[in-house]
This record gives sequence, structure tokens and C-alpha cells, in this order.
Amino acid sequence: MSLSKRALKRQRKLAEWEVRVETLHQKYPRLGEISRLFTQMSLEIAMLGMGKGKMGMTQEELLQAQEALQAEKNMLLQKNKLPENIYDVWWDCEKCQDTGFRGVGEKCSCLLQEEQEVRWQFSRLTPEQKEQTFNSFSLEWYEDKARYRTILQQCIEFAEKVCAGEKTENLFLCGSIGTGKTHLCSAIANYVLQAGLKVVYLKTGTILDMIREYKFNFEKSEILSPHEFKAFYQVGLLIIDDLGTEVSTDFVREQLFYLFDERINYRRPWIISTNLMPNEIGTMYEDRLSDRILGTSRILKFTGTSIRQLKAIKAKAINNVSS
Repeated sequence: MSLSKRALKRQRKLAEWEVRVETLHQKYPRLGEISRLFTQMSLEIAMLGMGKGKMGMTQEELLQAQEALQAEKNMLLQKNKLPENIYDVWWDCEKCQDTGFRGVGEKCSCLLQEEQEVRWQFSRLTPEQKEQTFNSFSLEWYEDKARYRTILQQCIEFAEKVCAGEKTENLFLCGSIGTGKTHLCSAIANYVLQAGLKVVYLKTGTILDMIREYKFNFEKSEILSPHEFKAFYQVGLLIIDDLGTEVSTDFVREQLFYLFDERINYRRPWIISTNLMPNEIGTMYEDRLSDRILGTSRILKFTGTSIRQLKAIKAKAINNVSS
């Protein structure tokens, strides 16, 4: 939520409070009288401090009278089963009163959480992907555990460098379907998002559809805002899934070239996940594009049987034993 929206929300909360108190006093006139008397006495105490008191009461007498009024108000609230905080503004966050800040430049936890939720939504990670972390990545399913332990470590190091703003090679994850590429891409995305940076995770076809819609139907485009369009080129981390499944046309090749070239110029890292091997990338795309994809990336190859299939086989075996 922007600061302007927060200001509007605060105005709405204050307006709701005023209506609530006015309605309360209309229904219970004595509560209204107590509030007015209490305010008058507070003003009189302030006037006494300047030597301009008008009510003929000492400060001690005024404070005692206020205590009596407060006791009567509490009794009336209890008698009529009204909430004790009915005179308070009902902020969504009491700590910052919905301003988003607890001090000069100190963001409240509610604003930090709100910003995190915006980053999650902006990333386009699915609910399942949000649960795919480095900790949940298991080496159990791999025969060559040492090699995949190294791949895991390389992905962690990449994520750490992105978070630290350090220069790093891009990642090119390639190989068989279901062998852990998506899990590690999601784990990197989650790690970077937790650090407070923005991530965009999309399939190649979706990115190209969005770019096409934005370029050729700009005024009517409902799927991509100018901010999101710019994010493809400058977001902290771009993760492109299923490269090579798109229909190759001059437009597609040109847009992919421009996308990677811009990110190189802005020194923005990316990750590519694909079922294609590096030599197939070289065959599918022209040299200037394949060079930008492969020439700037660390290649991580995934092989073996689909983990989903292995899990299904294990589950079936357990069911057979239990039955």
C-alpha cells in the first residue's frame, strides 16, 4: 500500500471514529456530558498553568473530578456492555496507527509484512513454489549425491551474491524433466525475496505473450503495466522457465535478445531453466542470442529419473506393504 493510500485509510479510520462517538453520545447522553466535562477540565488545567483559570477550582480538585468522571464512564460502559476501547480509533495496527512507521525512517512490522506480500505477488510464484526452499531440497532422490550437493551449494552461493549485490554469473539449469530444476529455481527465488529484493519468475511463453500484448495493444493491455514491463529488464532477479518451448519467430528471437542484452547492460542476473542442452540452444537460436545466454552463465546439468516418478513408485511400494 502506498503512503497516499495509507493516508486515505487513516482519514477513513478517523471519520469512522467520529461517527461512532457521535452515535454513542446520541444513544447515551450522559456519556456525552462526561466527555465534554472531562475536556473542559483538561483545558482548565492547562489554563491554570498559565495563571488564567476561570472555574475557581484548584488543579488537585480538577484532577479528582476527572477521576470521578472516568469512574462513572467506566461504570456506564460496563453496565451497557460496551467495549472499553470504544473511544479509541480502531487502527489496523496500533503500533504505528496505520502510518507504516514507528519513528523517523523506522518501518513498522505491518509495513514490512505488506511490502513482503507485494514482492511475493509480484514474483508470480505459485503456492507450491513458495514451499520449495534450500532446506526442503533433498539429495535422497539422486544417485550421484556428491554432484547434486555441489549444484545445491552453487545455487546457494548464487543467491547469496544476488542478495549482497555482488557480480555473479547467471545460472543455466538444463536437463531432464522432474529432476529438481524448478525446486532450486524456487529456492533461490524464496531466498532472494526473503532478503527484501524483487524477483520475477515466469515461463518463457508467458513473458513473450506479455511483451507482445504490451507492445501491440498498449492502450488496452490489462495483463502488463508499464512498471511490470520495465521489471523484466531491471528487476533484481529474473527467472525464466521452459526456455525453448516457445514458437521461434523473428519477433521472439528479437525480444529475447533485447531482454538478455538489456539485463547484461544493467548488470541484472537471471536464471534459465530448460529441458534443452547447451548444444541445442546453440542450434535453436542465432549466435548473438545463444552467446548471451550461454556465454554469461554457469551451466548446471540435471540428469536421471524424474523425482516425481520416484516418489510415486516409493508411495506405491509403501501402500503395497501396508495393505
